[in-house]
Amino acid sequence: MTRKHTTGSQRLGQWKRTYQKYFAIGFLLAALLHLIITSVYHVATERPPTEVTVMVEKMEYDLVQPPVKFELRAPKLAKAFSVSKLPSYVQSFTPREIRFEPTTVTRVEQPSVTQRATDQANRVEGSIFYGALTGGPGAEASWGIPGGAVAFGRSLGTGGRLGWGEGQTAGVDFSPDLTEEVVNVRTGGTGLQSMRNELIGSENLLDRLEGFIEVDPANKKKVKGFINFYQLRWRATKSEPNGEEGWNVFPKSLPTLQAYAQDSTDVRVSLAGNIRLDDRQLWNVPILFMMGYTASVQYTPMEAKNLGTWLQKGGFLFIDDGYAAMYAAFNKSVRALLKDALGYDAEFQRIPNNHWLYHCWEDFGGPPSGLDDANLPLERDGRTPRRIPERYPYLEGIFLNGRLAVLMSSKGYSHAWGVWRYVSPADGGPLDNARQLHFGINIMVYASTAKGGIIDQNKERIAGEFQR
Repeated sequence: MTRKHTTGSQRLGQWKRTYQKYFAIGFLLAALLHLIITSVYHVATERPPTEVTVMVEKMEYDLVQPPVKFELRAPKLAKAFSVSKLPSYVQSFTPREIRFEPTTVTRVEQPSVTQRATDQANRVEGSIFYGALTGGPGAEASWGIPGGAVAFGRSLGTGGRLGWGEGQTAGVDFSPDLTEEVVNVRTGGTGLQSMRNELIGSENLLDRLEGFIEVDPANKKKVKGFINFYQLRWRATKSEPNGEEGWNVFPKSLPTLQAYAQDSTDVRVSLAGNIRLDDRQLWNVPILFMMGYTASVQYTPMEAKNLGTWLQKGGFLFIDDGYAAMYAAFNKSVRALLKDALGYDAEFQRIPNNHWLYHCWEDFGGPPSGLDDANLPLERDGRTPRRIPERYPYLEGIFLNGRLAVLMSSKGYSHAWGVWRYVSPADGGPLDNARQLHFGINIMVYASTAKGGIIDQNKERIAGEFQR
């Protein structure tokens, strides 16, 4: 029974192998037949390639320029460096013209109807209101004869002609050749005009400059800016009769002028202190004020050289003899100092009455009255006051290359600024010093706006930096 079962299993396995063999052969034959049929069909249905013709039409057009040209412009609120605003040389005002023609006629200012009515109501000799009428910037002026007979104006209630005659010059015109002093406001100056257009004012330069004053071309009374006042400190061999040192014999002079200038203008005036001629800071100072009384000035050769160099570089020196006497020690010694400082350039010339110094802010027909015109005692012999009977109806100056570099006063304005309001009634006081203070502002404005000075050079330098 066991052998039969084994033989059946062997037969079944042999049949299974035979079946698998023939199945594989059939599958291969079917695949081969399918491949042959597919190839034949592909060959039978293949078509030869055909040619395709493409037509291309070429058209030409003329180039037409656009009607609007596009230009790149800088934005309005940005400061462009390559596309900057071109400077404009057209001014909105007519510059003042002065003719230089020899004449002996003294100009008479014609006040307006309103000013005449005001003068009638406030006509007090020497007061702050009297004589405050200003001339227009187009008023003509002419050269007078230095030393000739001129109307000196009011002097403490006793005005009129002084009858001075031809004087030492015998009628010969020794007026300086002022080629650059005709107009003290710019008629061009693209840099300064651009600064004004960009709202750059003096307040932006307080930390860079010692002074910057601008004058309204339409109204010379409207001045604004700032200035630092420096006082020259010099050595003397003695103290003055009032116990003060000679360089500051009237301590209230500059503070009084400072307060008056700030009340009358929009200029910020600062008393920066005193400075010596051997101080290195001297080269940055634009204006120096020097006063004296009876003591003579002591100086070294190096100090004289420094003063000359500073003046040649654009400095402005105002000297006032508080004793008002050319023959006195201070007046003589300070002239010797300038001779040593400038050599042959130290030539004193009388300032003509139509010089811009007398019209740059307030109008004057010449130098206002000073201590030499006042009936005040300077020396006492017992109980009788004695006043030196010398009058100086002119101021003197030294011109360097047409620029007024030194203004010399022998009229005692420093005495008027600091003492007149405090003179006792027993000596004829107190006296009104309004006109003398007016003239002090004239000196300040002139020295700050004159061409060629240190302030003017600084303005040019700042304007050049602004353009770049």
